[in-house]
Amino acid sequence: MTNEHRCRLRYHGDDLDLAGSPEALRALAKALRATSAEAPLTNGTLVQTLTDAPLTVTLDPGPALHVTGSPSELEPFWSALESTAAESETAEDRSGAEPHRHVGPLVVTADWPFDPLAGL
Repeated sequence: MTNEHRCRLRYHGDDLDLAGSPEALRALAKALRATSAEAPLTNGTLVQTLTDAPLTVTLDPGPALHVTGSPSELEPFWSALESTAAESETAEDRSGAEPHRHVGPLVVTADWPFDPLAGL
């Protein structure tokens, strides 16, 4: 997976944002759905661990974004990846903020798709 096809982690203090193109968000959701996994980001790593516990989101040095919880607790995270991707592609008005969802302390953000005709 090339860097332009990966999601990226943005963080400032306690603000965490996982962002990417619709394609990258969907690929990440597919890789993570219902399994413990590690996925590369353009500037770090996302580590997901399935447990029987509630959702936790932490940032460790590296940077490594850790997402932990039961499948039912992680479902809103996986769904946020997919739904923001879909919203980004189908939105008719792209003049506002990019589509995003809050999942605990994490914000999932979808980039607006590139429109080669936008400047014409």
